[in-house]
Amino acid sequence: MNNTSGNTMEEILTGRQKMPPAAQIPRGTCKLFGAIKALGTIRKSTILVHGPKGCVYHINYILGMRGDRPSEIYTTSLDEHDVIFGAEQKLKDAISYLDSMLSPDLLFVLSCCSSGIIGEDVDHAVNNTETRSRAIAIDAGGFEGDFHDGYSETLCQLVREFATETSDLSLSPAERSVNLIGMLRSGPDLAELRRMLGSIGIPVHAVLTAAASIRDLEDLHRAALNIVVCEPAGLAAAMLLEELYGTPYIVEEIPIGCRSSIRFLQQVAAALGIPIPDFAGIPYPDAPPNTSHSPGIPFIWGLNDRRIALAGGPTRSISMIRFLAEYEAAPRLVILDFAPVGSPFREKIRSLLHPSVEILIEPEYETIMEKLQDEKVDLLIGGLLEQPMAQVLGIEHIDIMHGSRKTVGFSGVKELELVLGAGHDPDTT
Repeated sequence: MNNTSGNTMEEILTGRQKMPPAAQIPRGTCKLFGAIKALGTIRKSTILVHGPKGCVYHINYILGMRGDRPSEIYTTSLDEHDVIFGAEQKLKDAISYLDSMLSPDLLFVLSCCSSGIIGEDVDHAVNNTETRSRAIAIDAGGFEGDFHDGYSETLCQLVREFATETSDLSLSPAERSVNLIGMLRSGPDLAELRRMLGSIGIPVHAVLTAAASIRDLEDLHRAALNIVVCEPAGLAAAMLLEELYGTPYIVEEIPIGCRSSIRFLQQVAAALGIPIPDFAGIPYPDAPPNTSHSPGIPFIWGLNDRRIALAGGPTRSISMIRFLAEYEAAPRLVILDFAPVGSPFREKIRSLLHPSVEILIEPEYETIMEKLQDEKVDLLIGGLLEQPMAQVLGIEHIDIMHGSRKTVGFSGVKELELVLGAGHDPDTT
């Protein structure tokens, strides 16, 4: 398996990576975005960013386009005067204003690159401003990490914030209940995960953080098991919950596809020590008549003949590779937004693919465009970031990152089959 991000596979695996070019089109974003994404769907919450208005405008815009309905996100709109002379009073006034105007349960106050550079003490301002809501300072300076650091560190901060002060440790864990850790999408995928687990008698106690309430955050310790569904976002928080409360955790891939959904439920049941469900009666859709397709294998017209490229984060990419394999299809090219050196993602993805498949890790824009053409890709599965590339090259594009897209579980299978098979039934073409 080759990598063409400008580094050899040996250099990547050993951490001896070459310096990036002097100018590049980034595929990742900053710690502030990750923090806002992690906090954005918490119920009855408001987010205030102590920084210039441009940061908040663009994050609001991106999250809106992706279908992620964020909480109210405000900014102190730092200007040149504030950067030179400081703006702590301006921040305090903004905290008081939002607290009185919106009366949220939670008021998250975030630093960013600008406020961090000039030394603004967001934590001091929060602690010295009287509010009716619970105000929490979040360190989200963009130069201090990438978006996945923002996910992970924010979840850990929430665990510490609520664990040490408000948790009633006299309450025993709810039998068979689970927390979903690292689940940041609050749309149909979360609803399907809840439904699937509930169908085998396993209630979801709380989610960190999608659609969580303040009560959910206070009671995270009451689950019998924590399920990490996104390792980059949730693993550190799950480890912290185990350290604080002894709650065991498992790391599971987000279940996309029939087989992955069955495996997910069986793994959760085994971890809880309850009878493992028998899914033998769940059939795959019958293969269409007059085809040579193997009986008992799911089928999408022409999918295994497509030249597919898959782009996204490592967690969802692994799940989509498994999904395609259920249909006897595989990507010709995999483009990863990130995959930290030493993480299990690189080896896991490599083990799932034929050695000839190229994996690009944090590649340059020009490399992606070149490889899409070299591989003669005709279907690009990814997110909004890949849409302009697909348009330029005349490639069909499917956005599986949109918050309103159902991809998870058994009902996600039906939607993905419709999307991936659209226009390729020979009876309709």
